[in-house]
Amino acid sequence: MMYPTTTRTPEFLGLSKDAGLWPKSSYGKGIIIGVIDSGIESRHPSFDDAGMSPPPARWKGTCKGMVRPGVVFVTSAGNDGPDSSTVNNDTPWEITVGAGSVDRKLAAGLLLESGDLVEGEALVQAPNSTAYRPLHYPGEGCRKVSVERTRGHIVICDDARVKVDVQARIIKNLYNNGAAHVVLIGQEKAGFTLGFREYGSSVVQEPAAVGHKLKDYSQYPDSAAQVFFKGTQLGIRQSPTVAYFSSRGPSRGNPRIVKPDILAPGLNILAAATESPDRGPFRFMSGTSMAVPHISGVVALLKGVHPDWSPMAIRSAIMTTADELDNDGKPIMNEKHEPASAFAVGAGHVNPTRAVDPGLVYDLEVRDYAGYVCHHFARARLDDDDDDDYAVQDILQDLNLNCRNVPRLSDVDLNYPSIVVPANKKVQRTLTNVGPAEQYTGRLSMAHGVGVDFSPKWLSFSRPGEKLTFQVSHHGSEVAEGFLIWESNTHTVQSPLVVLRS
Repeated sequence: MMYPTTTRTPEFLGLSKDAGLWPKSSYGKGIIIGVIDSGIESRHPSFDDAGMSPPPARWKGTCKGMVRPGVVFVTSAGNDGPDSSTVNNDTPWEITVGAGSVDRKLAAGLLLESGDLVEGEALVQAPNSTAYRPLHYPGEGCRKVSVERTRGHIVICDDARVKVDVQARIIKNLYNNGAAHVVLIGQEKAGFTLGFREYGSSVVQEPAAVGHKLKDYSQYPDSAAQVFFKGTQLGIRQSPTVAYFSSRGPSRGNPRIVKPDILAPGLNILAAATESPDRGPFRFMSGTSMAVPHISGVVALLKGVHPDWSPMAIRSAIMTTADELDNDGKPIMNEKHEPASAFAVGAGHVNPTRAVDPGLVYDLEVRDYAGYVCHHFARARLDDDDDDDYAVQDILQDLNLNCRNVPRLSDVDLNYPSIVVPANKKVQRTLTNVGPAEQYTGRLSMAHGVGVDFSPKWLSFSRPGEKLTFQVSHHGSEVAEGFLIWESNTHTVQSPLVVLRS
């Protein structure tokens, strides 16, 4: 059997251990990353500290207060997609991360006797077929398949939406009954997304979007195919795409803040797992919880280069330098291979190399978050009592903050890197220069005829730390998405721009 190349995401993110951001940031040395989860297998080799330097002297063994100075809070968007308004962890002080694919494929598929190819993937790569085999599609699940229709056949099964070990037993039974090969078709809502599941046998997995072709062809009396395996392929075009399960906005709690913020690799990631008699200590996993560690790692690298940057500046740098195009130079697609909405992809796919030098950032202070929380609570009820103050102090971990000494800020007025403009309204943003003295020219990338404008059209920064403000307005009835882009001779600062109905 062929064993696939599995480690890919560092290269896909443009990271190299020998050059660029990794060595420039001293590989994040001295940066503390805390993980909030249901638990870990502490004896797992992934958590072995052999060869690592001691923790920083400032580390006291606990971590209290997440929006505290210098603490960046990175969270998963959730795995309830592709439906809208399913995103979790939607507060403005979090970096909310969606999951995308990488440009690696463990290629496998079927050559139909008609001459057509049906391409998929296989985690376990077996020898290629040497002859055409008849196809049999018994319907969803493959729980009841006669031995006569199994022996010597390529059996096509729909994903039974059961636990992996149950599906594995179904597949094992088919092979025990003489199946030549087993092909598993993904769930309909998954579209072109194909997430590996470990069944202990060689199984060709086909995304639902192409599985229809195979199932339709199998209904012909003399349908037959050969199964092929091509091993690991890199540089797969149209990457990344948004994984179907990645939760989408607008969020129910903060619909006028674009969430998720950013996309990162979260599909078929080789991750630490609890070892069992039939499974090793590593397993392919998919989910936004796989995407979050990639952003957490990027945050650590950025803090290594820019220890004085605020958490909000780091988030801005990650968002405004993100890639909105895939490796084909086209807009990032969703699971249906349609252009992904800002509420699916956020600002785009993380680009660590560009994030270290963003030119400009949208910064925020804790007082701004306090003003937002006070505004949020005031909208939720009519009375204005001391409970609001306690809520602000509890959320932001600062006893000096209360709703009587901070100006209230609505969601659209936060100095957020993504920009939401309610229809026929005006919003304001402030950019801080973290690069050289430069002049930036602004432009809109939106559908023609959308009534969006901004002013001024130029921003001229004369020194690091200088702040300049601009406004974005809308006039009309359209709902639209696009980008507001500020460009200088050396930097591009790009913000998602969404017009919503008021």
